[in-house]
Amino acid sequence: MWDPDDGPITPSNRADLSAVARLLNVLLSSMIVSSLQYEHHAALVRGLSAQPVADYLFTCADNDRADARALAARIRDLGFAADHDPRHLAGRSRISFQSFAAGDLTGIVAQDLVAARILVQTLQEAVRWVGDADPTIRRLLERLLEAKEAQACVLAAESAPDRPAEQITGDQEVTRGHP
Repeated sequence: MWDPDDGPITPSNRADLSAVARLLNVLLSSMIVSSLQYEHHAALVRGLSAQPVADYLFTCADNDRADARALAARIRDLGFAADHDPRHLAGRSRISFQSFAAGDLTGIVAQDLVAARILVQTLQEAVRWVGDADPTIRRLLERLLEAKEAQACVLAAESAPDRPAEQITGDQEVTRGHP
């Protein structure tokens, strides 16, 4: 018989739940740091022609916060606590927070692209590691991976030297991390 305290976890779940919770807390920290970095970078962007880039970075920050909430909810579903303690975030995050001089659009976009690519790689590895042991977590990770790949795609296009910042509008506006 199932224990009602186990929430949605059933005996058919083959994942090592404590290891998965640790992995999800690493991803949670990474998403929180990423959202803070996007927010900070958006605030540093200067000039009317770069405003679409700032708007995009604010959207990325909002999306990463929503993704962090989804990770925290799944950690709770597994019976563990999501660790939002600021003292632990930087140490667990796969990306490091980096600041730039106000108006350094090239450095900002390049760093955000690097961070997005690191998270893409981390999420790819996490999807492979979870495999079929917990299909719900795998689907969550795949959704996060798709959103991060979309962010990286837009940032890569923006970092192209022959493409002005104001072209990141119209069809490339982002809703939930997708161009």
